[in-house]
Amino acid sequence: MLLIVGIVIDWRALVLGWLIVYASRRLTQAEIKWAVAVIPGLALAGGGLWLWGRAQGRWGASVPEGQMNAAMTETWPWVIRAAALGTAAFLIWRSQRDR
Repeated sequence: MLLIVGIVIDWRALVLGWLIVYASRRLTQAEIKWAVAVIPGLALAGGGLWLWGRAQGRWGASVPEGQMNAAMTETWPWVIRAAALGTAAFLIWRSQRDR
């Protein structure tokens, strides 16, 4: 729940949500790794791919020369939100399985 709240309200709720997942005893070590490292890593890679594509003029508004820092500043909040949403979706999916 903190991950969803953090998407909308505050990044500190996101961090607390990921810490709770990391400390969970209900999830296996593999599930914790996916929720805390793999899914956010995929979101980060997607953000990097998006910035690369913009820098190359392949999609989105092209990044002007010398403005990559501004483009990264504009992109990173969406990458963090995508990571939190992906983690929350993964946790919801895993919570629906039979034990």
